[in-house]
Amino acid sequence: MLGFSQDRQHAIDSILVRNQDSIKIKKVAFSGYPYAFYSPETQAAIGAGGIILFYTKKNDELRPSKIGFGAHYTTNKQYKFSLNSSIYFNENNVVVEMPLSFGYTLDKFWGIGKNSIENGTEGFFKEDFDISLEVQLPPALFFADRTGFLLEFSNTKIVDPQQNVFLNDELVQGFEGGKLFGAGFDWIWDRRDNLFYPTSGHYQFIKFVVYPEPSDFVFTSLEIDVRYYKKLFKGQVLATNLYVNSVSSNAPFYKLPALGGQNRMRGYFQGRYRDYNYITLQMEYRQFFTERMGFVAFGGIGDVGSEITDLSLKELKYSFGGGLRYLFNKKENVNLRMDIGIGQDGNTGIYFGIEEAF
Repeated sequence: MLGFSQDRQHAIDSILVRNQDSIKIKKVAFSGYPYAFYSPETQAAIGAGGIILFYTKKNDELRPSKIGFGAHYTTNKQYKFSLNSSIYFNENNVVVEMPLSFGYTLDKFWGIGKNSIENGTEGFFKEDFDISLEVQLPPALFFADRTGFLLEFSNTKIVDPQQNVFLNDELVQGFEGGKLFGAGFDWIWDRRDNLFYPTSGHYQFIKFVVYPEPSDFVFTSLEIDVRYYKKLFKGQVLATNLYVNSVSSNAPFYKLPALGGQNRMRGYFQGRYRDYNYITLQMEYRQFFTERMGFVAFGGIGDVGSEITDLSLKELKYSFGGGLRYLFNKKENVNLRMDIGIGQDGNTGIYFGIEEAF
């Protein structure tokens, strides 16, 4: 979905020679900004966002904790509030995350499958409340860096189905919305040299969640997120990301893996294609050309399918694009970003946010 965003040499050379978290800076840092934007989903919008960075203890190895927030309101009466926190303790061995969001938004549903078509009646309005709590501890399995245990709650209401045939004719699970209670675990391997602008290292994430009764829909979800960062020439970074998402057959339509959005397959409305399985691979070239200004160029391929075996190299969808970066927090290497993504069939998207797409 388009919109804002749910973590160089001292200039550029210093980032590549010594791009680690700013361990000598232990004070609370706050950065905020107003913004205005336009997208097909929201029309004109105004809002504000920001990030608070701090340390829970004076320790040279401790990574910075963050609380990110944002809110916007649009001319077609949409609104969204979000709060994302990641708190690091005990020399990065204990991490607590608690994202929260609430909004009334225009979404779109084209049906299920890789070949869904445009018919002009995809839009519908929904109201969402989502909150989760995750505690990541020293590894219990697979020798990961951390093992996380999490709880989730979400309440989705389809407030106005408009002319969407799938929702008005009750053709899909979740046509009225529903409440979900989830419990699960994940494993994290995190060897990035920086949380907000990695230039080397890797990150792997595996997440498994069960949604049992009293959820309105009983199903399971699996996510795999693999990232790799490589320094190239002076001030240049190549980032690679493989992402897989799979849910079982009883999931409501709004929880099906969704292709598109501001982080993966940029250029497609998030959810332009939905199905029970989704895989995407993307790469991004990053470079700063002044002390604070930089650019990126990216490309990706991906698709959805009812089964993993349905995914075919011949039918993969693609996206590509570029963007600008502004280093607004030099101490922790936190960027503002603006990207333009282009997909097949003339799909385009403009995205603004804090931190990198991956």
